[in-house]
Amino acid sequence: MERYDSRLGLKYHKPICPYICSTMNDFQEERDFLANHVFPQLNELCNSRGTYFKAVDLRWSAVKSMKPFPDNLFRQYSCLHSQHLKLCLDYVNNCFPFFICLLGQTYGEFLSEYTPFLFSKATDLASLSGEEQNLYVAAKNGYPWVLETPNCSLIEFEIIQAAFRRESQFQYFYFRTGTTLLRSFEEVEEEEEEEEEEEEERLASVPLVDEEEKLKIGKLKAKIISKGLPVRFYKELHELGELVLKDWLVVIEKLYPCCVITENTDYKHSFERLYHDEFIQKCKQVFVISKEANRTFDVLEKFALKDVELDPNSSALTSSLDSVLRINSFPTYKSILLLTGERGCGKSTLIANWVNSFRSKYPNILMIPYFVGSTSESSDIMSVIHYFITELQHKNHGAHLEMDFLSEDLNVLVFSLLVEVFIASISLKPCILVLDGIEELIGLYGISGQKVKDFSWLPNSLPPHCKFILSTVSSSLSFKSLCTRSDVRTIDLSSMGDEDTKLSIFKQHLSMPNQDFFWQDNQIWRKKPNLSPLKLTILARELSECRIYRNEFQCIREYLEVASIQELWELILKRWIEDYSWTSNEKKTNSSTVATEGLHGWLSDALCLLCVAHCGLAEDELLHLLELLGYRHHYRVTTVHWAAFRNATKYWIQEKPNGLLYFQHQSLRHAVEHQLLGVITPVRESNPYTFLNPTNQKKKYFHQILMRFFQRQTGFWRVYQELPWHLKMSSCWSGLCSFLTSPSITDFISKIKSPSLWTRLHFIHYWNILSEAGYDASAAYMLSVEKIKADECHKMKRRCTLSVLECRLLQINDTDKCRLILFIGSFLKHMGKTNEAEELFLSAEDMLMQSPSTRGMLLQAQNAVGELYLEIGMIQKGFKYFQKAWSNLLFYSLCDLKASQFLMKQKVKVLNNLAKSASEEFLKENHILDYAMEVSKIMSSNPCDQATMKYTEGVLMLAVGNTNLAKMKFQECLYIRKRLFGEKNMLVGEIMEFLADMLFFLQRDPEN
Repeated sequence: MERYDSRLGLKYHKPICPYICSTMNDFQEERDFLANHVFPQLNELCNSRGTYFKAVDLRWSAVKSMKPFPDNLFRQYSCLHSQHLKLCLDYVNNCFPFFICLLGQTYGEFLSEYTPFLFSKATDLASLSGEEQNLYVAAKNGYPWVLETPNCSLIEFEIIQAAFRRESQFQYFYFRTGTTLLRSFEEVEEEEEEEEEEEEERLASVPLVDEEEKLKIGKLKAKIISKGLPVRFYKELHELGELVLKDWLVVIEKLYPCCVITENTDYKHSFERLYHDEFIQKCKQVFVISKEANRTFDVLEKFALKDVELDPNSSALTSSLDSVLRINSFPTYKSILLLTGERGCGKSTLIANWVNSFRSKYPNILMIPYFVGSTSESSDIMSVIHYFITELQHKNHGAHLEMDFLSEDLNVLVFSLLVEVFIASISLKPCILVLDGIEELIGLYGISGQKVKDFSWLPNSLPPHCKFILSTVSSSLSFKSLCTRSDVRTIDLSSMGDEDTKLSIFKQHLSMPNQDFFWQDNQIWRKKPNLSPLKLTILARELSECRIYRNEFQCIREYLEVASIQELWELILKRWIEDYSWTSNEKKTNSSTVATEGLHGWLSDALCLLCVAHCGLAEDELLHLLELLGYRHHYRVTTVHWAAFRNATKYWIQEKPNGLLYFQHQSLRHAVEHQLLGVITPVRESNPYTFLNPTNQKKKYFHQILMRFFQRQTGFWRVYQELPWHLKMSSCWSGLCSFLTSPSITDFISKIKSPSLWTRLHFIHYWNILSEAGYDASAAYMLSVEKIKADECHKMKRRCTLSVLECRLLQINDTDKCRLILFIGSFLKHMGKTNEAEELFLSAEDMLMQSPSTRGMLLQAQNAVGELYLEIGMIQKGFKYFQKAWSNLLFYSLCDLKASQFLMKQKVKVLNNLAKSASEEFLKENHILDYAMEVSKIMSSNPCDQATMKYTEGVLMLAVGNTNLAKMKFQECLYIRKRLFGEKNMLVGEIMEFLADMLFFLQRDPEN
């Protein structure tokens, strides 16, 4: 299934995840049909609306089919079976308001005779029947109402929770009519004359409904209909499929109306904004308001709105505030506020909620938050800076600026030049930038981690109207370095809050009845006065889940004995693995994957895979990967086993809006890296050569597993996100080279309109790594071009579904070949391979000259050839190709240009290049200035194009002797480019050099 990373996502759209409710064995065919034929269509539509559709189907029949199970799985099976009802109700809640129910003639297992006093007499769960165990566990873990109607079946409990205890307009009930069932009984009667064994086997597959069950299912249906819930009737599969598709298409249209999207467009930035907004919303849900938090909010607000000097002895800073915030003395002018505190003290949650509060209070003030760690790829410093630049420039120029206005400026791939653009952007207008978790920042693309963390790249002084609010742990290099700056004010969030605040945090995360009992009546808490908000959250979440598997008080006492967050996570990882996991026979014999003693099994492997993945992994991907690792047959991790683990860890392992899982808190990621992977250097900061270290062998093993997995996947974006990363980290250089030069990969990348910095940065980065390993990009691509020209880029079809690497370029024509060749030529030009780029550009032009219908691409090719010659100083040769391009442009009217953004850009380029290379005679004879002025009138308000046209008009005006107007145009161009790109960009240098030359010669010879 293709993740929707290339789609529109300007606003968070909650994924549509309906819970699938039906009796256990009666609807397997319907579930399979919907999963294979209907749900993929709904997911495709959701993808185009910036979200996804994923039906939650807990197939308990798969667990039942595991019998007889190995002895080492008995404990997990018993615990899982006893929480069957509780787990289902949890997922009904998680999926709310979406619900799909399939009902037939069966009702499911239920207690026909229930005796409540059994619970009071029971000494342990083993003394109760399976149904009684489920009632007991559910009642003790948040669903006491199940004891009010104990004679219900599982399906009725699910329906009560979804539709009768709550209200929703997105619940649909599909009743299977009796025709199919009656036919099944007739077939059984006809087969009664056959052999007895065969008869019993077939009868076992047909539910024989007794009178009580018939009565109960009839009453349940009547109850659903009488409440007015939407009910549909069907007889066969295709009818059901049409009904489900029709109903849920309406749901999608109602929630997320159709919006215009552009295919092959990289909306990476939109998704980043979405992730940060979602992070704020999640923090808002668990935030506990306290006096300390409100006082911190006040300090942050005063700093953001006005730089006011606070007197440490003033009444504003009371003694109670001093216990929370230690504020250093500072002069009037401060640009940076640094919020510090130990890991787990609640910095991120506090900042996220302050951002939310501030935005509500001051909606017209520009505030841009960024939370490092909110996604797997959010910690790279270039991505951070680029995000701020794009947000700032968009707020300044509005919709007139393209989604990635730096898409054609390869200079921004150089870190120092990107910082220059950042400086220019923060100078545009008053702004507040919030960067949380700076100790987690890393540099992946030629920038050292130390340079990133010490903030030596940040200018010594920021514009007075720009406020930068940062947060970090007080032991970090970032904190120590920033404290040496004179423009930094620090706030130390040192207090953990009073007992009431701690109790509120604990209760906020403890999803079980009698919450106060665990805090007030248990003396063990009072012995630990310094429990941080993170520790309280971990303990509360664990207490809610561990009690199903073990004595919760003993468990909590053990947790409270450890001093650090990392030690606490190590104990919890051990608990998770013991209670949810197991090891297959195949894994036991594979010594390369064995972790710390006792910490191995499918859960350990899943966490390691998630930790090693570049951008996260989806649930279905992880389950497939576990099968590859040997968890098959009796050792298979079913969706139910996975659901039980995910239910217990849903706060710590969360799902991004694109469906990929990630670690919600960096402390858990660090614990997995250290305890399960056994590495010292964080995965994201390690280089591909660390595999030589014996301690990194396990990490390399998981990189190789993910590499093989994604080599077989069919969705381009997921493959591009993950496969080259794992090829690199496995030091599989030949595979990485083959991937980057693969015609199918080249084809897809060449189709992307305005590729994001992330997409381009990775592409360049992987080739830089290959160059260091001795691979020649020009030789590899020239060989690929030969195959493209000779139609040898196809592969034989071996399966119905081909992976990205096996995809054939079907019906590839000369235009497609030229597009690929032009893309490769442009890349080689950027890599400094001028001769090869020239050869490819000229080859593409020759091919395009044969087809008049490809004039637009021909313009692109001729412009590319001319610009290459211009860059290497062959001006006359370049002019020859710009002249060709100009002749082709004359075939288009101004209306054509206005209707096509591509043609308009090409015209702007050609005019600019002619101004640089043509003689004065040519410019005058062909009235180029008149054309330029006409184009300026109809072009868009994009500032990049505006600057280019002002430069062009300046040169043309200078050619006709109008020096004053020329000077004015050059100055306007310089003003725009400085605001966009900063002082050191080549485009700025170009116009400054021209202005300097013009002014020099004007002073020297004013008449000429």
